[in-house]
Amino acid sequence: MRTTWHRFLAPLTPGVRVLLCVLTICYLVAIAGFYSHSYDLYPSLGLAGPLFWHGKLWTILTYGLLPATLLDFLFNWVMILVFGSWLERVWSRWQLWLYCGACAFGAGVVKVLVQPSTPTLMVGTAPVVFGLLAAWGMLFAGERVLFWFLWEMPIRQAAIVMAVITFVAMLPCAGPVVAGIMLSGGVAGLIFLALQSRLLHSRVSRNVVSERMERLEL
Repeated sequence: MRTTWHRFLAPLTPGVRVLLCVLTICYLVAIAGFYSHSYDLYPSLGLAGPLFWHGKLWTILTYGLLPATLLDFLFNWVMILVFGSWLERVWSRWQLWLYCGACAFGAGVVKVLVQPSTPTLMVGTAPVVFGLLAAWGMLFAGERVLFWFLWEMPIRQAAIVMAVITFVAMLPCAGPVVAGIMLSGGVAGLIFLALQSRLLHSRVSRNVVSERMERLEL
């Protein structure tokens, strides 16, 4: 069993492997507590406006560690596996983790601002998935992919289609408000990438100016 599990995880990129292991462990621990009736992680790690504003500040990130359902866990697990591996082709593991955290944090902020007094818990990694789709569509926009093994299309277009399908699939069970909050994780990801790009360009510009000044002095 250990050899089979190792062979399955070995081809994965390091950052994605850690993310999937953490999500799997959290899910198994949560399920064990639920069925044994010994503890419940959801009130401690799930995000709700009243709990957050009364001191549970960590839940603005930890809600993403717990899935809403088994189907939610499996779907998001596969999405992180696929798109996280794409992104780790151009990012380090730390960049991937930071980006995922920014997407979860952004959606969490929207949740506590839009629903400050709603006691319903929000859990799941859907904001991270929307964020990964946004980054995939932006960073690989010039490439093409065989969408669902049926037809070829630009990656940017494929990312938009996948985001729309995911959003629509969430509506019956989550409702438009919660689905919109989850979708804001993708918006947070785009803002993060824009700020990162601006910071990088400003650093490059400063370096160019300093090099020119040194040449003038010589």
